[in-house]
Amino acid sequence: MPAGPAKSVHGAFAIPSLDGIRAIAVVIVFVGHGFTLGGPWPGHVGVTIFFFLSGYLITTLLRREYDGTGRIALGKFYLRRAVRILPPAYITIALAAIVGLLGWLPSTQNLWGILAELLNVTNYYMIWADSTTGDVHTGLPPETSMLWSLAVEEHFYLIFPAALILMLRRRLNYRRIGYILVFACVLAVGWRLFLEATTQDFYRLYIASDTRFDGLLAGAAMALLWNPALGDRAPVGLSDRAMRYVVSPVAGVVFLVAAFAPDPFRLTIADSAMYLALIPLFWLVIVHPGGMTGRVLNQRWIAHVGVLSFSVYLLHRIVLHLIGGVVSVGPLADVLSLAVTLAAAQLMYVAVEKPLGRLRRRFETRLPGRRGSARTAFSRRRSARPR
Repeated sequence: MPAGPAKSVHGAFAIPSLDGIRAIAVVIVFVGHGFTLGGPWPGHVGVTIFFFLSGYLITTLLRREYDGTGRIALGKFYLRRAVRILPPAYITIALAAIVGLLGWLPSTQNLWGILAELLNVTNYYMIWADSTTGDVHTGLPPETSMLWSLAVEEHFYLIFPAALILMLRRRLNYRRIGYILVFACVLAVGWRLFLEATTQDFYRLYIASDTRFDGLLAGAAMALLWNPALGDRAPVGLSDRAMRYVVSPVAGVVFLVAAFAPDPFRLTIADSAMYLALIPLFWLVIVHPGGMTGRVLNQRWIAHVGVLSFSVYLLHRIVLHLIGGVVSVGPLADVLSLAVTLAAAQLMYVAVEKPLGRLRRRFETRLPGRRGSARTAFSRRRSARPR
């Protein structure tokens, strides 16, 4: 589930290549749900990238806020999340419900399924529906099951900022917190292995928040330990040359192999291997936006697809199945669906996301919060510690 652009939250601050990464991730998801390559294509990899990217970006922004003011304002954080995420999501849920009521797509939607989506518990509702009816889509508005990933993110962000604040107040520096997050990622792998051995429940492993948190945690750990956007050194003291010409190519191979891993490895350790591989890959494209890969990711039109990626993610399944119902040729249906989805996402961006972004900034300035001409004494002491 894509997060908003860094620059939309903190003025001129922007991290190179992240919009391009969003674009690649959402295209991977789109192709995975399409009619031409949907079967063998690893569309789930796009969500894996989104989780890592979201954890990295949001933690980077929280770290910048803490470095600049000596505190993290939870009220402003949740205002940003709510205004950025909820209106496009609720519009999509309403559109899907209307499409189902009109009979344009097959629908079993009911009040409980709609409420589950509105309350961001889609993933656990789907697990319940699968166990009781044998169909994870029962009760949901048509083609909205992708909202499970939004639920995972929202559950994570209900907990993580407060946990980060608590650890900072306990005088833990970024490095220690980062390694705590790494340890939590290791525990998540063990938890998935246990569930695989005892339940063999695909959806319990694939879409539950407690089994998917480690993607966001891995991105957050990178933001605290090896964040090139904030001037940190490369992992384990590696040189830039080693990262660029040795570690990143190896990571790319690991990522591709893990992307096509069969079950049960896909549900237990493959995502963890991809998260590990994403650390040097993110490092490469952030530090070297002028390199070959960086130049592709930072092409203006690719970056703009990344800006639209949240709305593309929300709308693409509805569009695919509406057009697929009238166009029988798979490749043609996919191309038309992509064009219509991009147009609809652009409309959502212009009519909803940009105006609400301006409104959010206006409200944000009115919320109470100390601003940092003077960082607290603790903040100054903490900044002096090695990170």
